[in-house]
Amino acid sequence: MPYVLIDFLAKYCIFSQEKLAKYKRAFEAVDSDGDGYLTCFQVLLALKEIVPPSSLTDAEEIYVYRILEMVDYHITDGLTDLRLFAVMASLSQKIATLDDFMRSLIGRMDFKSLELKLYRARQLFLCNIDSQSNSISVDQLVVELKAGGISEEHEEAMRRELKHIQSLDLLDFLTYLPLFVLIHNSVISNPLDDSRTL
Repeated sequence: MPYVLIDFLAKYCIFSQEKLAKYKRAFEAVDSDGDGYLTCFQVLLALKEIVPPSSLTDAEEIYVYRILEMVDYHITDGLTDLRLFAVMASLSQKIATLDDFMRSLIGRMDFKSLELKLYRARQLFLCNIDSQSNSISVDQLVVELKAGGISEEHEEAMRRELKHIQSLDLLDFLTYLPLFVLIHNSVISNPLDDSRTL
C-alpha cells in the first residue's frame, strides 16, 4: 500500500528535465555506495544542495515531512530513491519561494488535522485533474471552490496568490494547501456570511 501512495505523489508531480538533472546531481553526490538509495542523513545533506538550510523554517520542514508521512513514508525509517527525493526537493523549493502570507499559513497549520485535509485535497485533485497535463487549471479550481461556497473576496485572494501560474500540478496543489484550508475553514465557520475575510 505505501508504495502505491508514493507512486501517486510521483505520478502527478511534473519536473522539468533541468530540475530533475539538478536533483539527480545532488542525489548522486551523497549516494556514497552508489546503490540508488539515500539514508535519512544523506537525504538531509542532498536537500541542503537544493534548498539552503536557512530557506525553510522548522514548520515548513515539518510540513514537507508530514506530507510524506501521509503516504506512509517516514524519512527516519527508510531509504529514499531518486524519484522520492525529487518530490521532496521540489516541494521544498516551492515552499521556500512562497510569499510571506503563504509561509505564515504553513507556520500556523494544525498538523494533527492535516492528514484528513490532505486526504480530501487528494480527492479534489483527482476529481479535477486534466488527464493530458496531470494538472488542474486555476479556473477549474476556482469553479470547485465556488461550488464549495467561497465568497468573491476569497476568490480574488486565491487568484492573487496564484496569479503567476496557469495550472497546478500536485506539488503546487500541496504547496498552496494551507491557503485552501484557510478558505475552507472560513466558509465552514459561517457558511451564510458572504462578507467573510481572510
